[in-house]
Amino acid sequence: MKIFKIYYKIIILLIIIIFSSYKTIPFSTESSNSKNDTIVGIMFYNVENMFDIYEDSLKNDKEFLPSGSRRWTYKRMKQKFTNISRVILNAGGWNLPVIVGLCEVENSFVLNSFLYETGLYNLGYRYVHYESPDERGIDVALIYKKKCFEVIDSQPYMVDLSSFKHFTRDILYVKGVLLEKDTLHLLVNHWPSRLGGAIASSPRREIAANTAKKICDSILFYNVNANIIIMGDFNEDPDTRIMTEIIDAGKKNDTLKFVNLARHAEGYQGTIKYQHTWSIFDQIIVSQSLLNDSSKIKVRKPVMTIISLPFLFEADPTYGGQRLFRTYSGYKYTGGFSDHLPVWIDLVVKD
Repeated sequence: MKIFKIYYKIIILLIIIIFSSYKTIPFSTESSNSKNDTIVGIMFYNVENMFDIYEDSLKNDKEFLPSGSRRWTYKRMKQKFTNISRVILNAGGWNLPVIVGLCEVENSFVLNSFLYETGLYNLGYRYVHYESPDERGIDVALIYKKKCFEVIDSQPYMVDLSSFKHFTRDILYVKGVLLEKDTLHLLVNHWPSRLGGAIASSPRREIAANTAKKICDSILFYNVNANIIIMGDFNEDPDTRIMTEIIDAGKKNDTLKFVNLARHAEGYQGTIKYQHTWSIFDQIIVSQSLLNDSSKIKVRKPVMTIISLPFLFEADPTYGGQRLFRTYSGYKYTGGFSDHLPVWIDLVVKD
């Protein structure tokens, strides 16, 4: 095990050296008319309980403390960092993601430690994060390569569940310029869970959906051709009414404001498994402008890829097949990754 860790650290060091001056990777495909066009990877990942080891008196984080029920130690936190960075470094092959939306991170301290201790900071990654009112203290965040994406504005938007006497994650809005070519608007979401059942909990997700819609409508009011990406763990499948009607994100259709690329998912049967059933709760949705061939930035291929790296799975002895290799199996620490698979799209940035 010690030899493996030494080899892994050497590999990470080599990757950092190789990519320390990395900006973009040129390519030529049917989606590109110029050899100088650039492919940019966009990724979303629910990292499942990336907590620090310190108590926050304002949050219900006692479970993830060294003295808590999960015995969440510094060593286990560092292993979590290593695992998540391994996913980010491997998800796109040699093409590192330029932008990664994250959910279930506790705070800025965790994000800062994560970037520094894994070497991602040296690869040029920075983060955007705001504290949200979520009762457990888990937030959404964005990490990005600063040489490729210049952040010019960001803010959190509250999902108001006061009528339910409940608090949840904000929606993170980030505006930036991609490769000095065009503006990109990003919304990172983690909508309320299905606690209490899918139907009973759906009104809470409707509020989240309407909040996201208002943000998008305000952007489109000033620029009908705005490049918008809505990503997140929506706790809804792509074909539900909330996703198709409220967000207005169905199949590719010129009458829709948005296209849900998760409805054209490739790579695996789902992003999360409950008993026998796989669902696609993690999705990436784009505005119509990003499917326009004349745009400076466009989706390379109108699909979303579900990243299914072999090390993210383990055998499922109860329900058969495979299940996701999580950090805990119940309350038993197993040192895995997450209960969600990451998702990915490629953008073409024209020269």
